[in-house]
Amino acid sequence: MYRRIGLVVIILLFIGAAKAFAFEGVNKSFIGGLAVDGYDSTAYFTKAKPEEGGADFSVEYKGATWRFADAKSRDLFAASPSAYAPQYGGYCSNQMSLGNLADTDPGVWLIFEGKLYLFGHDAGRIRWRQTGIAERIKDADKNWQKFLAKD
Repeated sequence: MYRRIGLVVIILLFIGAAKAFAFEGVNKSFIGGLAVDGYDSTAYFTKAKPEEGGADFSVEYKGATWRFADAKSRDLFAASPSAYAPQYGGYCSNQMSLGNLADTDPGVWLIFEGKLYLFGHDAGRIRWRQTGIAERIKDADKNWQKFLAKD
């Protein structure tokens, strides 16, 4: 009897873990559902640096909470979220170009042709610069479409 109960618990834990790691269109923090780990995605464009957002200035977009440093930044994003949201739902751009999903470090980023790309490590950003950003974007775009098709 205890074996059956143990087996049921293991199965339920496995199912819960599988759902926790399912693909989502926006990379969100595990606690709080924050996009870009709570950083202000407009700051990369307007201040050329990452800046933490605050709970007082937030917007819900694509099932995630996006935080901003001030009301002006929040309103800028709200008026045109696709212009300020990072590419690939905020997943690591380098790993996306390799066909993988990975988290990012909000301090490792680049803007190319008016779009924000986040990376998990500086090595990925360096790889993109050394091997051709436009080529890596083509790879990442193709892989991103495959992930979206699974959703």
